[in-house]
Amino acid sequence: VDTERFDDDGRVYVDPEGAGPMVEAQPESGATCCCGLFERDDEDPDFGCVVGPFLLSVLIVVCGTASTVTAKIQYEVRSHSLNRCARHDDDDRDDDETWHKCKFTKPWFLTLVMKLAMSLCWVIAKVTKAVREGLATQHRAKRGGRTELGEALLGDDPSADGDVHRVVVVNGGTPAAKQQFEPPSTRAIVLIAYPAMTDLLQTVLAQAGLLWVTSSQYQMMRGSVIVFTCFFSIRYMGKRMTATHWVAIAITCIAIVVVGLAGIFGEDDASGGSVSNYVLGVSLIVLGQVVGAVQFVLEEHLMVNLGVTPTLLVGWEGIWGVAYFVVLAPLLTLTPSSDHAAAADLWHESFADTWVQLKNSPALQILTAVSAVALLVYNLVGNMVTKQLSAVMRSILESCRTLGVWLTGLVLWYGFDDHDAGEEWTVWSYLELLGFVLLVYGTVAYKGLAPIPFMPRIVDAAPVASSSSGGSS
Repeated sequence: VDTERFDDDGRVYVDPEGAGPMVEAQPESGATCCCGLFERDDEDPDFGCVVGPFLLSVLIVVCGTASTVTAKIQYEVRSHSLNRCARHDDDDRDDDETWHKCKFTKPWFLTLVMKLAMSLCWVIAKVTKAVREGLATQHRAKRGGRTELGEALLGDDPSADGDVHRVVVVNGGTPAAKQQFEPPSTRAIVLIAYPAMTDLLQTVLAQAGLLWVTSSQYQMMRGSVIVFTCFFSIRYMGKRMTATHWVAIAITCIAIVVVGLAGIFGEDDASGGSVSNYVLGVSLIVLGQVVGAVQFVLEEHLMVNLGVTPTLLVGWEGIWGVAYFVVLAPLLTLTPSSDHAAAADLWHESFADTWVQLKNSPALQILTAVSAVALLVYNLVGNMVTKQLSAVMRSILESCRTLGVWLTGLVLWYGFDDHDAGEEWTVWSYLELLGFVLLVYGTVAYKGLAPIPFMPRIVDAAPVASSSSGGSS
């Protein structure tokens, strides 16, 4: 076995004795882009660095919570608009400014912000890879003195395209193993347009549903995606489920019903006239999860069969999403609006009015920026979850995110007196809490992480919607 070898990032592998297992020498100064908060990972094809488990857990919970809560707050912010809207304040003012100061109910715009954040994942991955390749080139130049035969054997040809790869040379120079991460093919990039379309649709449906439900109910209802992912995995991917899986699915369905009933009873006690809007909101969220389940099946096909990395998949879905908005934005602006149809926000949204409201409200500008950063970080680190954390920790993080959203809503209500974006604790909140517990239990049981009494323990976990999937934050 060779006593010294290099990879494209300048890492040196040395066997001091000339035989036996290879040990990794310390990289030369400047050989890596990672800093103290990150850990080096040469198997990562996009960044070469991963977030450590503790910081990763914090970012997932904080950014996941922030993306949901900021969206809900944005919907309740009033700003001067091109449109006229009904007043809901308690004073006796009756002037044009009051009539034109409308709530920022823009689910399509919030979806566009998400797509822009996802697109930045692609940009960051490309810039990071270019920097890594530049550093690798510098280290190859410093080493010097290597023969053309050595360059060919070790895969360090300076004229190569710079794809991330690793070559192990055994027995005098025969490549024994090679792991190479190719950029996605043109065909793969075109095919990404399909999950990008489903991601856009499910995001818009869920964001529109958030208009009429609380943040915590929105987050819990999204747990229904497991049910639909199970169905599509069986129907189109040939997956097999055990009786225990089906019991876990039944528990999840009961949990969704319990959370829904808690919301209906709570709305009935609070206003008596908004139950229909609440049912509409829940229906849109659940319908979005049906579309999301289709998205997960398509994404799995692209990653498994076409070798698309998760980060590039998220990035290209964002790019396709932005491209769709080039057509959608003018169409949504031209469609007829309605002051009487609650679901009018699904087919009409004036992007000219969106710009006016943003321009007239510093609060909206700040919230949009916070939302974009939270979504960007969530999508970047979300792809590291599966690799860095155990299945138990992933399930705990999913639960912590929902709890984080719920607790933030309570803080907004009781700490900041925000009765629009905040959530009040009522007698029906105990029923919602029961639904949350059942939802968590059904999810972990479905993944084989918790036993169900009188049922055999699941050995191989069934397919579920991965928390590392991109846009549906």
